[in-house]
Amino acid sequence: MSSIEAFIQNSLDNAYFNEIFELNISDEVCDKIQKQSGLNVKKYRFIIEAQYVRHIRNRHEEDLFLLSKIETILNTFDKVEKSLTRNSQTGKTDISLVFEKKINEDITKMIAIRIIKYKFLSLKTLYRK
Repeated sequence: MSSIEAFIQNSLDNAYFNEIFELNISDEVCDKIQKQSGLNVKKYRFIIEAQYVRHIRNRHEEDLFLLSKIETILNTFDKVEKSLTRNSQTGKTDISLVFEKKINEDITKMIAIRIIKYKFLSLKTLYRK
């Protein structure tokens, strides 16, 4: 079992598991993100919080298998665009990146919130379109 698969399993097995899994974002991928979305994410890290693994299970259970492909989606996405959404808790605007990747004839969408203060892209959700 890979480390991402172990993290996913721990997140699903234990509701009190609140760890974070990190992926590096290569300069090449950062350049591609900036070219398509206009956002500079150099020196950002991509994080997956255990609570969002459980969110995907609870809201998009049929797409849970895609979590193990998250590194592939991040590094070889077909399209990415910036999205602005109102945060219902703070009332402020969140800047998100919506990644798209075609996997087995389905378009997979991965949404990551940009957290400027800590230089993170944080996984929010993942589903097939």
